[in-house]
Amino acid sequence: MIKLKKLLWIDAFAGLSVGGAVLVLKDLVQPYLQLPNSLLTSCAVIALCYAVYAFHLVLRKAQSVRWVRVLIYGNGAYAIFCLGLLWYFFDKASWWGRGYLLLDSVGVGTLALVEWKVFTQGFKN
Repeated sequence: MIKLKKLLWIDAFAGLSVGGAVLVLKDLVQPYLQLPNSLLTSCAVIALCYAVYAFHLVLRKAQSVRWVRVLIYGNGAYAIFCLGLLWYFFDKASWWGRGYLLLDSVGVGTLALVEWKVFTQGFKN
């Protein structure tokens, strides 16, 4: 379970850093991304909510199977959601905006996949 705890720390800090950076810099980068400001704000708030949830999980004395699974499924759903946003805004967004949505999807999706593998291995043993 130590590996899972480390992944939860990574998830928490990734959400905090990405969400905080996008929230603070959204007005500066919006012209380059050509994505709606409200979308950038929403993505930042979602990332910050994931960070708070991951911090909550990592600071608990014992990880609940159900609550960790919620985080993993949420990460997977958000990765798919970002791909949907990429498809929807493909003609409107710049290459930078497309890259942002793709990287957000790949980053969160990869975290979900790795967390799932470590999670299932940890509870099998």
